[in-house]
Amino acid sequence: MASKRRGLNTAQRQQERQQLEVVYQTALDVHQGSLQAPQIPGEFLGHSQTITKNQETNRGVLAVLCTLLLKKVMDPKQDIRLHQAKMNGGFAGRSMDKRTVTPFLKEQRFPAMSESGWLTRTLEQANPYTLDYPGVISPPEVKSAFLALVDGVQRQALPAEDVLVSLLVGLIEFRDRNTNLVLSRPVNLSVYDAVDRISRHHDSGIPGVARLPVLAIHAIVSILAPGMERYRNCIILPLEHHNAADTRTDLIGDINIVDGDDALFEGYEIKHNIRITPEIIETSFQKFQTTPVKRFYILTTYPHEDYAEFLPEVRRVAQTHGCQLIVNGVDRTLLYYLRLLRDTGQFINEYVSNVETDPTITFQLKEAWNSIVQT
Repeated sequence: MASKRRGLNTAQRQQERQQLEVVYQTALDVHQGSLQAPQIPGEFLGHSQTITKNQETNRGVLAVLCTLLLKKVMDPKQDIRLHQAKMNGGFAGRSMDKRTVTPFLKEQRFPAMSESGWLTRTLEQANPYTLDYPGVISPPEVKSAFLALVDGVQRQALPAEDVLVSLLVGLIEFRDRNTNLVLSRPVNLSVYDAVDRISRHHDSGIPGVARLPVLAIHAIVSILAPGMERYRNCIILPLEHHNAADTRTDLIGDINIVDGDDALFEGYEIKHNIRITPEIIETSFQKFQTTPVKRFYILTTYPHEDYAEFLPEVRRVAQTHGCQLIVNGVDRTLLYYLRLLRDTGQFINEYVSNVETDPTITFQLKEAWNSIVQT
């Protein structure tokens, strides 16, 4: 019986994959100008553009919508609003996404979830995707666009294949722009100008900015530590991805440094626009209290005025554990450290390299960096 199910799944995957590749080839032809774009009514075209505009921050919506549209192309009689097999007349959308759509998105270097868009709680509710679907999808315009497209295909004879082609064209355009984007690396900046550029980048308000201060601190530490006696035989561990499980169970911060014996030596916890409180310090202490860490930094982009207010907690940690706890601002820390460099360009180059290679950094954040350094 199990063997029969596996054979059925394999046949389904092949059929779904073949159909998806046909639609993708159509999208490529449209993108390259050899085929006219499908004529989608303006309102629905705007909804499609909303989905592709928010593709990196709403990967679940993207995967689910592509799955629903592919299902409609292959089975026009299916009510795609009924996305779970347990619904009367429904189908197993999550299974279809997991075996076909999300793997395809990954292969084409499009934004994708780890396994399926239905792993997103706001999308896995056992309610049909009608216009009054109760799931909280953010931002609101993405929810409206998603439900309007599903409704248009299901109730208003909007061609599912045309919508899927439109989505894929948007994904192709975004991917190609992203691949070809060259990030600026300004040179000869003063210390203050270099910090100003970094500060404006993480204050740009674009989703995902909380990762940027981590990349900035990692960049400056990576430059300074190898030349300092304190860090002889130490290793700065690679950054863990925010959307991935830790590969080490003993990590204590966003940035971790180990000594020659692979024991934790220093750690950095970096907050974005969060005021440091005694509770945050206590939470950090609980993370490292059973480790031999010598220093632990809690840095924030929040505009604190007086870090001396944390001295009681700092002294308590020193007396209890022996670790030197340092609470400070991200920008202030960068100002201190950058003064030790011969050329700020070395730091900017390292920071930009982090931005280029970190998989959580979106195209919008990269575009924002180029805009900032040009002003």
